[in-house]
Amino acid sequence: MKAAQISKYSKTLEVEINSIDIPSITSTQVLIKTKAAGVDPHLVLAITGKVKLFDHYDFPLTLGNELAGVVIEVGAGVMDFKVGDHVYTMPPLDKMGAFAEYVAVDAAIVAKMPANLSFKEAAAVPLSALTIIQALAILDARQGAKLFISGGTGGFGQIAIPYAKSQGLFVTVSGSGSARDLANRLGADEFIDYETQDYTHILRGYDYVIDTRGASEISKQIKILKPGGKLLSLIAGPNARFANRSADLSTGKKILFNLLGLPFDGLAKWHKKSYDFIYVQPSGKQLAAFTQYLEKAKSKPVIDSEYPFDQVNAAITKIATGHSQGKVILKVDDEE
Repeated sequence: MKAAQISKYSKTLEVEINSIDIPSITSTQVLIKTKAAGVDPHLVLAITGKVKLFDHYDFPLTLGNELAGVVIEVGAGVMDFKVGDHVYTMPPLDKMGAFAEYVAVDAAIVAKMPANLSFKEAAAVPLSALTIIQALAILDARQGAKLFISGGTGGFGQIAIPYAKSQGLFVTVSGSGSARDLANRLGADEFIDYETQDYTHILRGYDYVIDTRGASEISKQIKILKPGGKLLSLIAGPNARFANRSADLSTGKKILFNLLGLPFDGLAKWHKKSYDFIYVQPSGKQLAAFTQYLEKAKSKPVIDSEYPFDQVNAAITKIATGHSQGKVILKVDDEE
């Protein structure tokens, strides 16, 4: 089968399409024929080695964090799926593997696709859906509270905005001026054009910030929070709260993450606010709940662009620019 792989860390984002064996499954796994896969910013971090603190990959590594497809084989111990089911999933970030014609994953992290979505639309969902579900849980977000999502009109924002609104939050996002209409369609309450506006001069008294931009924006985002407000980053770096929440970390890594987070924790404490970090985990149960939300809301993700499998490098390059409005999709099977 075809698989998009890297053989080492690289700054050039060059991915090879190789021929590898179709994986065999264990009694707790299902084998999925991939129809479409989502392309996300984590791939850039993985290729360039910037997530080595979290994940030590075995090379060659098949890339890809989310997919939609059809179950073609079911392990003997799997009761919730059958051959022919349309499903979607996020493999563990330390394994990846979605950019392949066939993927073997544990059934516990798989969910049936929303009935109102195509394979391409479903492939745009898992990573962002799990991220916003887990982020709001960490923030202990409450109805009526104010949330700011930096850079909220990309692959994450197109899922996060409508879901956060469904949970009763007031949602503000930033983006380039050309993304204003998209933000409005997604239901954002307020939009900040970062090309012409400084959100630190406009926004005040926010309860929560979800950061998608990284360390350079943390000091600015802290300013817009009210006393006691919470900042949760998807990218800036781990800290003590993250380490203490991660039961499977070694003692050495917990100490390291505590030390790495000191600048962020110190800055937040100085302003009487808090900093936290998330590294999203797979969950079939949470995806199944999101399926119900999407079907009930009749909501569909926004697709920025689609690329054929042999243009995987172009798809990843598009993500690396940070200018996508919606999700970038890799078409693995043209016979959808």
